[in-house]
Amino acid sequence: MKKSKPIISHILLGLGVFLTLLSSAGCNLPKAGQALTPTGDFANTAAAQTVSALTTQFALLITTTPPVTAQTSSPPPSSPTFTPVESVKPCERAEFVSDVTIPDGSEFSPGQTFIKTWRLKNTGSCTWTTSYRVVFDSGNVLGAPPSFNLPISVPPDGLVDISVNMKAPEQPREYESYWKLQNPQGVIFGLGSGGDKSFWVKIKVVAPPQTP
Repeated sequence: MKKSKPIISHILLGLGVFLTLLSSAGCNLPKAGQALTPTGDFANTAAAQTVSALTTQFALLITTTPPVTAQTSSPPPSSPTFTPVESVKPCERAEFVSDVTIPDGSEFSPGQTFIKTWRLKNTGSCTWTTSYRVVFDSGNVLGAPPSFNLPISVPPDGLVDISVNMKAPEQPREYESYWKLQNPQGVIFGLGSGGDKSFWVKIKVVAPPQTP
């Protein structure tokens, strides 16, 4: 027990010195706005450095925080608009409207005459004048002239009835006769989007009944 008293005394003495130094360091901390003045005292120097570091970090936190800006949404880009291009009508085109006379499959006796009439429409952009002609294309001409002029002028979108005198052949069977149009320059055209289709007449020649 006698040996432990000096040890305890030394501990208490050291603790007192430490508290005294700590208190002295706290009293020597700089006030707000006062410049730090280094001294030879290690505790004072450490405390001053700590306060300076905290002040610097706080100042950086204030100055480096980016301002919050309001975000505005831009309208979506508008889709491009396309203007349809009108198709250009060809100069010379025709369209079949109806068989005014002699529908397909009509029957005739050998050598019988008849008048075939087609109704056509001018679907081109040019007017058909009376210089335009109707021309035989293929099949059997059926006794008609191989070409003849239009009876009237036909403007675009106009109608015309084309009639021609024909005659049934002597041999009993089915016959077909195909026709087109021709402009004054000799260019042949017809029906359809390509202007290459014919209009026609189709008949059937039948033998007369036998008499007993």
